[in-house]
Amino acid sequence: MAQSTPRVWLITGCSSGFGRAMVEEVLHNGEIAVAILRKPSVLDDLVAKYPHTQLLVLPMDVTNEAQVKSAFAKAKDAFGHIDVVYNNAGQAFYQELEGTPMVDRAKVLMDVNFWGAVTVSFEAMRFFREVNPKGAGGILVQVSSAAATTGAPMIGFYSSTKAALDSFTEVLAQEASRLEYSVIQFMNVHPGWTRTPIISSEMLEPSALYASELTAVTTKFRAGFDALINTDLLNSVEVVTKRIWSMTRMDDEDLHKGMQEGLVLHKMKTLKIVSGA
Repeated sequence: MAQSTPRVWLITGCSSGFGRAMVEEVLHNGEIAVAILRKPSVLDDLVAKYPHTQLLVLPMDVTNEAQVKSAFAKAKDAFGHIDVVYNNAGQAFYQELEGTPMVDRAKVLMDVNFWGAVTVSFEAMRFFREVNPKGAGGILVQVSSAAATTGAPMIGFYSSTKAALDSFTEVLAQEASRLEYSVIQFMNVHPGWTRTPIISSEMLEPSALYASELTAVTTKFRAGFDALINTDLLNSVEVVTKRIWSMTRMDDEDLHKGMQEGLVLHKMKTLKIVSGA
């Protein structure tokens, strides 16, 4: 799908992983990135490399609604419109369900991965409907996970946050489908195991007491974790990111053909890309 002018992307969670990779991909392709993260200094190297007309870096915590609204407003002031919102900010850790502190870890994870993503989604919808030129719409890309569809030991709460985001996005897409701003597209991205900073032994939390048993599933997971993160079977974050970016360039006709490997098109323009295991 040809683009006459560079698209403007608003990308959350840009300090590393999928967020950082998408910022670099967008800039590499001559498009415009509004990079959102809690510590903007992390992207100083990109700020030094690209002009302010192509890269705007803003501080934002997705759990703070006022900060979310402010970031969208600053993007409007700088570029006038937003074409793609890449809803990526999230957290992860590895720990048994019964060993996870509810207030300090489980609820915080839900606040970031689900409620934070919901807050960004609502502001994206408002922006596409009320700020962008009439009929322009936009693309809302939700970075979910393969873990959303199949629960796995050690990442139970993470899986739950992503499954909740999936359901939210399905309903949001359905409710918007017959409204005057139905030109909005929804893409639900489900990466498999990908080499990012969250695939690290530093993300392993202390085990639950019962998990000291040799036969426990999570005992085996912990024992094999180093082998997992060092395997060549993990996806490249750059390769997965290029694939996602290319999908945002496809028009409706191409999307509905569903000819790309690993592409599953769901009703209401909700797109799921599954990569890896």
